[in-house]
Amino acid sequence: MVEISLTGDQMLTVLETVAHEGPLSAAEVARICDINRTVAHRLLTTLAERSYVRKGEAGYTVGPAALRLAQSADADIRKIAKPLMVRLAERIGETVVMHAVDDLEAVVVDQALGQRHLVRVEHSPGSRHPLTQGASGWSLVAFQNERLIARVLKKAADPEAVRKRIEQVRTDGYAISHDELQLGVHGVAVPIVEADGLCQISLAILVPSIRSASVSSLLDPLRVTAKQITDSFGR
Repeated sequence: MVEISLTGDQMLTVLETVAHEGPLSAAEVARICDINRTVAHRLLTTLAERSYVRKGEAGYTVGPAALRLAQSADADIRKIAKPLMVRLAERIGETVVMHAVDDLEAVVVDQALGQRHLVRVEHSPGSRHPLTQGASGWSLVAFQNERLIARVLKKAADPEAVRKRIEQVRTDGYAISHDELQLGVHGVAVPIVEADGLCQISLAILVPSIRSASVSSLLDPLRVTAKQITDSFGR
């Protein structure tokens, strides 16, 4: 029988909870993790000292040490995903982009450019935009925890419209956008959903207006590639 460290298990549970649900107070962490409040405070203090979490006015959020681990994981994802993205881009002749969630924004992790057309879309790695803009943003925000979605709705000019769009993307399992993020750019995106039902990564195909009619037809090959990435990474 394999023995595990109870303290280590609790600490990892606390870190995962803050990552998925933060910002959280110590009391909220204790309630969600079903542990004593004193224990939760001690674990959070330890994690904060090692920079895995940090305490702000709104509560505890992930810290730079945890983000460095996430960046390392992103590098692994890129290594696995890039050949599949390149293959898809070559097949369809359009730009394939991978985005990741960073708080209330979607950030470009990598892209593969289609070489078939003179006019194409480019979305440079490191570029950011709100989760409520573009197909990639919508495919990500629809599969976040309710606490983050509540923060998105609080900032939205029309919360009801945002909520309806999120529900539609959840129902469809994909998002399509036209001229949302940039005039003349159209996209279709699918989430790469993890075992817990949440999503940190999305995959999208972006096309210029002159080929916007083809967007919906690109959904099937996009889904196939997203599944290949999921299967390869064991998500």
